[in-house]
Amino acid sequence: MPIDFSNLLENPGDYDVKIIVGEGENIKEFRAHSLILSSRSTYFKKGLSAQWARKNDDGIIIFNKPNISPLVFEIIMKYIYTGLLHIENNNEIGIFDVAIAADELELLEAFQQLEEILTENKSAWRTKDIIKVCQLDHFTNLYDFTIELVSNNPKMIFDTEEYLKMEETSLIKLLKCNELKLEEIKIWEYLIKWGIKNTNSILDDNITKWTSIDFINLEQTIHNCIPHIRFFQMSPNDYTKIRTQFKDILPNGLDEEVLQYFSNPDFKTTFNVLPSRSLFDSKIINSKDAAIIASWIDKKQGAFYNFKNIPFKLKLIYRASQEGFEINKFHDKCDNKGPTVVVIKVRGSGEIIGGYNPLEWRSFKILEDERSPLLYHNRDFYINHQHESSNSFIFSLANQKIPILSRVTFKREAITWCKDKGPCFGFEDLFIYSLNGNTAGKSKQYSYEKEVINKENFEIEEYEVFQIIDDRLKSIVFQFINRMFRSIKRMFERVIRFIERKFANFLLPVLLFVMGITYLIIFVVLHNIVYMFIITHQGYMWWCIFIVVLIVLLLLRCCLEYTLLS
Repeated sequence: MPIDFSNLLENPGDYDVKIIVGEGENIKEFRAHSLILSSRSTYFKKGLSAQWARKNDDGIIIFNKPNISPLVFEIIMKYIYTGLLHIENNNEIGIFDVAIAADELELLEAFQQLEEILTENKSAWRTKDIIKVCQLDHFTNLYDFTIELVSNNPKMIFDTEEYLKMEETSLIKLLKCNELKLEEIKIWEYLIKWGIKNTNSILDDNITKWTSIDFINLEQTIHNCIPHIRFFQMSPNDYTKIRTQFKDILPNGLDEEVLQYFSNPDFKTTFNVLPSRSLFDSKIINSKDAAIIASWIDKKQGAFYNFKNIPFKLKLIYRASQEGFEINKFHDKCDNKGPTVVVIKVRGSGEIIGGYNPLEWRSFKILEDERSPLLYHNRDFYINHQHESSNSFIFSLANQKIPILSRVTFKREAITWCKDKGPCFGFEDLFIYSLNGNTAGKSKQYSYEKEVINKENFEIEEYEVFQIIDDRLKSIVFQFINRMFRSIKRMFERVIRFIERKFANFLLPVLLFVMGITYLIIFVVLHNIVYMFIITHQGYMWWCIFIVVLIVLLLLRCCLEYTLLS
């Protein structure tokens, strides 16, 4: 532990160094001791050496640091003399300001402490700090962290005045980010806003008042940024809005090729077609991870899906850090939601593990009252109730290394429902539980092929649950129903023509009324069956009812067709 020299800081006494920090009117002089400075900082050790030191007539070494503010340097001096860091984060001085100074003065331990604070506390970041990180190349960990931070919440940068003051190189770094969760047309609009602000000749925000010279000047300002806008990934409507106003500043030939690409995705463009940005909402996994999990769900052979080609949606329904880590919070948000994917980030190691439940989660039993067709919840809760499935699996994304897939082997133990636990896979293969008021995880291989983490007990930093919304079945069912309705409509038209020929006119209104009511009943029955029971997966009985109704309709059609033909 460093020796406390705080008394010497407050009462310098026999000092031999004067450090003048700041510039303009914001200047302050600090008195210090070369021995202490040199022992704590290699920067000062070199700067105060006989080779570099500059002394005044009194033999005092004069040291100038105009690029560090007095408030920041005061914190640095307290650290050098006491070994303690105390920072009050505010608009005037931030933790990142102190981190920059610590890095420059080669105070490695101080910088590491500050870096840890910044990466664990998102509220410690100010917009100008994030922009400054983008301008500095050597803060690798902080740069990666801020890019992830901005990707998940782009408006924390783009909706501020500081964004308009960004350097072009920093803006391009953001535009290159594949994980930026912002629609491409919004990114274009922010770029135009930045371009207007940084083009001196453009005085009016109203584009309709611009001259051709204004457009030329704007193009020159954003020329290096335009190639990073993903025009080919926009919707045709969004691109039409852009070309209507800004066609003249787009690269030569781009407009024609984008339009051809929209009409024919196999068109070979001469431009670099950048991939679509990931709008996937997760703090744990990215779009590539989601595509891998989706491929496992579909048991896809060969290469994994590309994110934009996933045939179903992964909708975030629960994030522990937002909703609360309590077990009841999980059940409130995730019970009776159908198939789900659980993703867990392990505290400390950063490992990403999880599982797929093709059924649903439940904490209490659902029974049908014999006196009513309505479903009600009784007080009989599930406690370690095992449910069978052949399609469930658990996995590990192994910190971006080779992913691990572990499918169920003992199908009767695939999924466990329990009101006192969170998601549970297998006997004890992977589950979340409450321990002394804290949420923890446990994994021991029993019911699945292999283990996905090499520790039995672990702490959870974050976990999320995604609902699988598969519209493929819905699309097939409704296509079939639409064909049925069109067929029934044609059949009724033929019946009407038959009646017109065979019966007196006074019977026609009555028969038309009866047939109209019948058609309406058929539509309502099918509509309710499909929406209330098939799409929400409420049991096999309603599948049977649906199939029986379709068979009856088909038989009815055949009988009428036979009658009409005869």
